[in-house]
Amino acid sequence: MATELHDYNNIIEDLKSAVNHADFDKQFKSKVSSVPKAKQFLIKMELKRLGQPCNRLLDLRGHVAGEPTAFEYKGQIHFLDEVAKQIFKDQIEKFGQYTIGCYEAVLNAENNHRVMHKKEQEARLVEKARQEKTPRASTSADAEQVNKAPEKPKIIYGANLVHFTQYGIRAEERMNFSIAIEMQFAIGDTLKAVSSDLSVSGIKVKVPSARKFVKGQKIAIYLTGLEQEFELGLKDGIQYEVVGIDKINIANNYIRMKRTFTEDIAAFDDFLGNFINGNKRRYKVNLDNTLEAVAVKGYEQYYLPRVTTLPVYIRQINDRLLPTLALATENNRSTLGYFSDESKNLVFQQILDMPRLENMLLSDRGIKESLLYCFTHARKGKVYFYSATTEELDASPELRSTFLHFASKKDSWKVFKLQLVPVSEHDAHIPLSVPDSAGKEIQRYNQIPSPKVQGLLQNLKFIVYMTPISNPDQKEAYQKYHEMTAPAAQLNKFGHPKLKRYINMEVETIEYVNLRSEERYLYKTEVSVALPGQEERAKGTTRDFSSHGLQLVIEQGCPFTKGDIIVIGLPEMQRVTNKFNLTKLAYEIVAISRDKTVMNLRTFEPKGVHHGRQFFKKLIVQNKAKLTPAKMESRYPGLSKALRNLCAKHVCNTPIYIDKEGTKVDINLVGKSCEANLILHLLSKHKPEQHDISLYPLLKDNAANNVFAPLVADMERADTPKTVELFIRYRTDQNTEARSFICHYADQFLSTEMLTSFIKASTKADVFFAFRIYISKTGRPDMDYISRELSYIGNYSQHRAKELEGRLWNVTGVGDMVDISEEVLTRFGYSVEEIQKQLERRYKLLN
Repeated sequence: MATELHDYNNIIEDLKSAVNHADFDKQFKSKVSSVPKAKQFLIKMELKRLGQPCNRLLDLRGHVAGEPTAFEYKGQIHFLDEVAKQIFKDQIEKFGQYTIGCYEAVLNAENNHRVMHKKEQEARLVEKARQEKTPRASTSADAEQVNKAPEKPKIIYGANLVHFTQYGIRAEERMNFSIAIEMQFAIGDTLKAVSSDLSVSGIKVKVPSARKFVKGQKIAIYLTGLEQEFELGLKDGIQYEVVGIDKINIANNYIRMKRTFTEDIAAFDDFLGNFINGNKRRYKVNLDNTLEAVAVKGYEQYYLPRVTTLPVYIRQINDRLLPTLALATENNRSTLGYFSDESKNLVFQQILDMPRLENMLLSDRGIKESLLYCFTHARKGKVYFYSATTEELDASPELRSTFLHFASKKDSWKVFKLQLVPVSEHDAHIPLSVPDSAGKEIQRYNQIPSPKVQGLLQNLKFIVYMTPISNPDQKEAYQKYHEMTAPAAQLNKFGHPKLKRYINMEVETIEYVNLRSEERYLYKTEVSVALPGQEERAKGTTRDFSSHGLQLVIEQGCPFTKGDIIVIGLPEMQRVTNKFNLTKLAYEIVAISRDKTVMNLRTFEPKGVHHGRQFFKKLIVQNKAKLTPAKMESRYPGLSKALRNLCAKHVCNTPIYIDKEGTKVDINLVGKSCEANLILHLLSKHKPEQHDISLYPLLKDNAANNVFAPLVADMERADTPKTVELFIRYRTDQNTEARSFICHYADQFLSTEMLTSFIKASTKADVFFAFRIYISKTGRPDMDYISRELSYIGNYSQHRAKELEGRLWNVTGVGDMVDISEEVLTRFGYSVEEIQKQLERRYKLLN
């Protein structure tokens, strides 16, 4: 509701029941006689808007404090909690039907996380304003300040890092417990201090920073504060080992220590365990590591399902390195399709063969990566693959230019960035940050993978990340800067012959929250498509269906636009039913793929009756056992999570998070794994105070709102990623970020000549970077993935759990920042020697 109508909320509520009645005008005039004319018009327009029929599905799973369950109204399945159900029924009674007003009333319920978070934010702003208005005694310094010209505030481009998989996992619960202790270093050398938290096997102590500690140092500790209340019988104290030192401020540090268990004091261990368990509600369990883990996992789960990169997992079987596993996401399935032949064989064992992998491993680069140039050739119904890596083309200089010119003319031309990282199968299992002692359910989820999954991961050695970085606009440059210097027939050496037998690769789909309100089923049948009242405009087939929606594949490309109302016919389906008319079914187009071949539809039923919905609902009920769900269950439960964990630990690209709060868009969080990342290393050199890195190259000139916000605003969650390209000239030994990073987005170059001039200047004495950033719209956070840990936090600190949820809900988009510098230099005709010189400069910076 518009802000200016808040004062008339009672009138609007009273008139909701009349808005769809014939005597509405009469009742309206009697209610608003004392309201100004201008406001009367606005109130009437608002009521008309609220009274419009609505066809949107309500899905509150993860959005509210309650537990939503399925709720059917006139054939539509909503997911509502008890509060929402009551509001829904009350509004239906008022309006007489499901309307926009009913939809908005449910979304604005008091227990909605978004509403609660907004109120908390408003309360903070009010308190901040109150504090700022509090008068204070003026000083001469204040008077001087008034006379000074106001300084232009410095824009801070700071951001913090989310360290993927770097969350503390505790074997036991730790209690916030402050007691007096005494630390003994040697006879006569003691220090009195105070504990911060305590567990059976560890302790954190606050000490003066003047006292120096080192990791591995052994210290005897006397729990003097506890011994005043209990007879512990610890005459010689308890030996601890220092495992970490955290700075609090100039005066104090925290020392983290673990028990060495050199003493045999089982009675004390039992006492301490019982004491913590009995008092954890009183003193509160220390939640720091769990809060950090939930935040990191939440951000990981936004990024990983949306990457365009395909992770391929390499195992050592006998003496061979073979690709045996892959992890599919919504956005990387096109790569799987590209490397699939006419018989649906995945050809990765040829594309990622032993010589190529060994060539990458032998590279003296700090990061093992290369470029893969590919095209296919179809002959007699068979698909043949041709590919070459950077190293292979460099080793055949007489064919390098010919390959790039000839291959880039092909429709099937693709360029992939390859990144190879060593991994260990043992990293596939990451238990919850909550210890087993917290409950049996936690114990169950902390169990190691099944023997079947462990068998599939056995002798896992590497992940090869394959990121598609080509687009049709680049072809012209390849053909301009690379010439045919040899006969095309000589390129046959880069062809891959057909194999008699292909290894069976397991392709797992990454598990994440299902944002659909109902199950979809795979089914292919003929379909005709037209606009209402017109002749047939397109033909195609269904890919999957539910009672409320369809996905269609169009033969010649979609002649419609998103939002169109179309009518479809299902001739093959019509032959099996006389009860339903399936010739002119109205659907609304909710999404169209970028290549115009796939449409997502939902039922359009302004009159509440839709033969297509009724037909598919009956079809599902009667044939559920025979239908194939669109999301197949894995043959190996737990494998997807294991592959996800390995991928998260070794992410090579740079995830960025786009936050939106109200109308403000910001980027202040960036993901990082344990792998070396040159751009993050350089950005950390200019980090502002209280931040991990500077994001000046990405965000200068208000790029968050000028570049990223419009992209995200124009996307749906299911859309394929949009891209922007960023070009950077990095100058070493500069004292400010603005002098170090000369940077422009691609659309700031008015011509290709301007871009090539920038590249030439960048490579002359400095370091050139080019990044493609893949932007995806996020849906709601995957609360299912973190639900157990979040529930554990909520048991002890409900407000901290809600605050954490609020942070995750603010994420509106996620970016995947991929370094394409080498590909850009190759595209614009730079020689092998020039590119090598750039690479050497880069790795000097990293080291």
